[in-house]
Amino acid sequence: MKNIILQHFDGELRDLDKLSLINMKKYAAMIGVEHKLITGKPFKSHLTPACQKVYMINEEFDEYDTVCMVDIDMFAPVGMKENVFEVEGIGLYAEVQQMLHRRISHDLYGSIDHPYWGGAIYKMDRKTRQHLRKGLGVDRWMDQYNRVMNFEDEGIMHGLAVLTNFKPETPYMDRKWCQCSFLPNPEKAGFIHVRTKITPQGPKRTKMENYQALVEKGIL
Repeated sequence: MKNIILQHFDGELRDLDKLSLINMKKYAAMIGVEHKLITGKPFKSHLTPACQKVYMINEEFDEYDTVCMVDIDMFAPVGMKENVFEVEGIGLYAEVQQMLHRRISHDLYGSIDHPYWGGAIYKMDRKTRQHLRKGLGVDRWMDQYNRVMNFEDEGIMHGLAVLTNFKPETPYMDRKWCQCSFLPNPEKAGFIHVRTKITPQGPKRTKMENYQALVEKGIL
């Protein structure tokens, strides 16, 4: 099996981005897979930076059995040895995604009967990527999500599932593979998604401050 972990960023890397890259490269080496940072706007140049994560389904990666795209603020905690490529599911479907799924289901290319994934992690085998690619050529329907915090890559991935009638048997991963840093027991996570909140109710501080707090606790 040939697998790869991808991350994407458009612009100059910030301190936390660099730390996430180091962390994910170490994790990839530990489980014996490749790692690659995708830069710029290789998917569709007129779409927002977040939308560029959809590039993971491009033919460039057809040599890989499974591709896992993770956000550039994701980290594997200390001591986490489990292989993400050996777990079931494609992406996250927690309460936020369920709410957004209900909202997008009213769009022209939305459906409550097709999967909706959070954008911080997508894990797709070759067959899935090739299947979803069939929906890319339907005029410029993706432009409706071309605005920051307006579904973006999540809307596009969902739209591709609808357009290609993709209904996998196991669409969702265990939530631990995209656990927000403010949730309890981050040391038990598969991957930690560093956020600005300190607790689910707030208050907030910078992601770097929350990252440092996890380092001080020996979690990262």
